Amino acid sequence: MIIDLRDYTTAPGARDRLIDACERLFFPEQERLGAKILGLFRDAGDPNRYVWLRGVPDMETRARVLTAFYTDGAMWKAQRDEVNGWIADSDNVLLMRPVTEIAAPAAEESVVGMYTRVGKAPLADGAAAWREIPAAIERAGGRLLVTLATDPAENNYPHHPIRTGEHGFVWLATFAPERMRPLGVASIVERRLMPASTSWLR
Repeated sequence: MIIDLRDYTTAPGARDRLIDACERLFFPEQERLGAKILGLFRDAGDPNRYVWLRGVPDMETRARVLTAFYTDGAMWKAQRDEVNGWIADSDNVLLMRPVTEIAAPAAEESVVGMYTRVGKAPLADGAAAWREIPAAIERAGGRLLVTLATDPAENNYPHHPIRTGEHGFVWLATFAPERMRPLGVASIVERRLMPASTSWLR
């Protein structure tokens, strides 16, 4: 599976409008075309940021879905001028692939921790990182949902830029809201994410 990890910044006050449009219109259409929207989250620390993950089986499917939706799709053409006015930055995107199985989402109310360790140089020992962060998540009272690694594939839909020349991992974990606390691990960026109503990962 190939995953676009998309970290958007909206214009002030526009985040909920954009999420509503995604949930009602854009994501169901992308899924009809062959994508899987894995997660949609509000950033608890920034009212103008949200994160979403779109998965496809392979790069060929990615190109086909994005072309069908953004280039050829009537729905996006009808909405794009208004929607683009709600977005301040949509270029903070990493192309990733799961290196662990995607675990079942939480059945109860939850928050999701996103832990990022990405840099210009490849990690010296990726396997050690896979062990270190899940162990810290477990100690903090969470449950690992998935470990994602950066994928070096060339962007095959260049109308949507992605970050290149970066290497590393992103871990997503689920917590009961009252139990989430910092992991206390150096060199990772920690985010607290609030699952939107239609988010599969939670």
